[in-house]
Parts: sequence; C-alpha cells; structure tokens
Amino acid sequence: MAELTQQERLQPSLLDRLSDDRRHEPAESRAARTITAARLRACIVRDLGWLLNCTRHHQAEAFEAHPYVAESVLNYGIPDLAGVLLAGLDVSVLQNRIRAAIVAFEPRLAASSLQVTAQVNDQRMDRLSLTFLIEAQMWAQPLPLALYLRTEVDLESGRFTVHDGVH
Repeated sequence: MAELTQQERLQPSLLDRLSDDRRHEPAESRAARTITAARLRACIVRDLGWLLNCTRHHQAEAFEAHPYVAESVLNYGIPDLAGVLLAGLDVSVLQNRIRAAIVAFEPRLAASSLQVTAQVNDQRMDRLSLTFLIEAQMWAQPLPLALYLRTEVDLESGRFTVHDGVH
C-alpha cells in the first residue's frame, strides 16, 4: 500500500498544534506533526467534553438579523442545564441541540453519520441523570473510523461526562 501524503495523514487540531507540550525541545519532530487514530479519538472525546460543558449564552432567535453569529464561536456550547428537572425537560429538543452543536463545532465528525440518542433511566430515584449515546464517523485516511460515545449529564450541576465506548 502506498504511503499516505502529508495532507492525508491524521493531523492534530489547530489548538493542539499551537500548544507546546515539549517546551524544552527546540524543534518539533516530523512524527509529532501527525497523530495516531487512538490519539485523534482521545482528542475528539476531550473536545466534545469541552463543547458540551460550555454554556451557550443566546438562543439562535436572538441572532435573526445576523444568522452566521448564531453558529459562530461567540455562541459556542449548548444551553445551560444546571438545575433543570428531567420531568420538565424536552429530551428530544436537547438531543437536537446537542447534535446541532456537534455539527457546528466538531468538523472532524461527519455530520451525515452523526446520531445523538437520549436514554432516560426511569429506575433511578433522583431523576437528575440523563444519558446520550453519540455515534458518528470520524474523518480519517484511508477510511473513516467509527466513534461511539456515552455521555452522562448530571442535571443538578449541568455537567456532562463523555466516555469513549457505549458500555
């Protein structure tokens, strides 16, 4: 099999490329400019955790005169969930907002393959926990990679915890 070109190799995100984890080394090695599929997966899990734990300050309707602002970094994140009760929460609306945020801010996942599915555990007594399954194809060469995540939401604090793998 032919070797992948530099453009086809998996590259870290811009933030990861600008972060200097090895300040004591004067130059970055060629191998450090690319990442493995496992490292890409870990970076996406980390970045989705940041996205889901960031509070979006405005609803899209507030930007009707400026539609591109609604999907810009000025409106990064999802609506605040802290203190929301599961009984008063429209899970399908939240599911759609999570999907929209991922599509807008995580280009390494193929939007056409992205599925966000809510799972409500009626057996839990506190009713303050909600789980989302996130499935997508990660961009990779030569083939896309499957990504399965389980995301737990603590509705009391509004904190999302993202776990790699469904189980």
